[in-house]
Amino acid sequence: MDLGVPLVDHIDVDIDGILAAMEGQGLDFWEMDRATRVHLAGDRPGNAVFHYNDKPETINRLILQEVQRGTVNVRRYSEKPLFNEVQAIIDNFIKPIFPSCSVMRVQLAELPPGEVITRHTDRGILASIHRTHVPLVTHEKVVFTVGDKDFFLQPGRLYDLNNVAFHSVRNDSHVMRVHLMVDMLPTRLAAVRYFDSDESMRAAIDVPVRPSAAAAM
Repeated sequence: MDLGVPLVDHIDVDIDGILAAMEGQGLDFWEMDRATRVHLAGDRPGNAVFHYNDKPETINRLILQEVQRGTVNVRRYSEKPLFNEVQAIIDNFIKPIFPSCSVMRVQLAELPPGEVITRHTDRGILASIHRTHVPLVTHEKVVFTVGDKDFFLQPGRLYDLNNVAFHSVRNDSHVMRVHLMVDMLPTRLAAVRYFDSDESMRAAIDVPVRPSAAAAM
């Protein structure tokens, strides 16, 4: 979402529980959603594990097809203690900041030492979300660049990123950086995303539909 500033620093988040639950998670845990990560973000460095990956209140036919293809996962892993901690952060810290939004996607995202997520901007429905970050494991040499400004995101803080601006991340440290990323979609758009036509969705996010494009849908 275009915030008018590179990012917004909101509040402290209690991450002790999630850090304790992350201990002992092996490589098999971090790699289990690799195919979904590649589908959603391309072949970026590092892995991501998804707790939500588009969570509708009910599932329509198109969403069900996406679930069957493995590209959408509707609130899974709830039996794992780690994701109980993830849900607690969402409920206690993130939802109160964004009361008019619905949870769209949640992931634990790694960035290995020496790796870079190259300069890019988010488009489509992702341009309408609040892309929030809670750094869990990080280092002062992990640099987040938004526009032409560099930032160090403090562990245990809730940040809202202007993901419409060009942004990149580089990990010049020796640690594996891990962020909790929670995408909050305005509820009025969430309703359209899950229940209405693509044309209605485009209108809701103020993207004009050309007659030729509409005819092809």
